[in-house]
Amino acid sequence: MFAPMGADAILPGRSCGSCTMCCKMFRIDALDKPRDIWCRHCAIGRGCTIYDSRPDECRHFHCGYLFWPHAGEHWFPGRSKMIIVSEMEGTLLTIHVDPARPDAWRQAPYHADIRQWAGWAAPAGHRVTVFAGRRAIVIFPDRDVDLGILAEDETTLVLCHRTPAGMQLEALKVKVDDPRLPPSAREADPPGAARRTA
Repeated sequence: MFAPMGADAILPGRSCGSCTMCCKMFRIDALDKPRDIWCRHCAIGRGCTIYDSRPDECRHFHCGYLFWPHAGEHWFPGRSKMIIVSEMEGTLLTIHVDPARPDAWRQAPYHADIRQWAGWAAPAGHRVTVFAGRRAIVIFPDRDVDLGILAEDETTLVLCHRTPAGMQLEALKVKVDDPRLPPSAREADPPGAARRTA
């Protein structure tokens, strides 16, 4: 559904340009950088001052704006204050929101886009989740489920129940070792880590 994003498929006309949002929003273990604060090596609005020697966590990160044709120009992270990431072999699309603008995802046209992507994802058993810091909101085609703050050892799980009215989706907050999670989810980085999507 949401194809993994790689450095060999940058869309024509797309580039990081003046955007340095990934230098703020993700944890980078190799640099001992917590999530949601600017990296000490970031020249905000210009780029990385250690680009040639940046750690693998940064080298292997791929922002969805650069690679995903369904993300229009309005999704440029420097403007939207959101970063799109495809994870778990394309079965999970996450939208990471700058905690300084936690409701950016609810604004037009972003919310409509996210709901549309959730509509594409649901029939295949895939999912869309918004993260504002550690706050997780699972997006379904018909509703948004705010699961609140995730602890370091928690993640999200979506269950599908057959009901007389049809299939019903349920979002849960669970421990990362929950046996209901697929192996790829149990091995995934926690929310806010630099995402390895290559």
